[in-house]
Amino acid sequence: MIVEVIISSNAKDLNKIFDYNVPEKFISCIKIGTKVCVPFGTMKRSQEGFVTGIKEASDYKVKDILNIEKRILK
Repeated sequence: MIVEVIISSNAKDLNKIFDYNVPEKFISCIKIGTKVCVPFGTMKRSQEGFVTGIKEASDYKVKDILNIEKRILK
């Protein structure tokens, strides 16, 4: 499963969608709007972003999502 992620940043260059692979352990938790942590570019630190779409494949070489924010609903 591939997700489309928009990075949380004010930089105009990052105002677009990036594809990421969803590791097996996160598949059941992913939906549109999920907050995720992803590796970005050549930077060693992760970036926060939000899932904007879900698809089966990507035309690009993709990296794995590092983590997701789990929300507990009461």
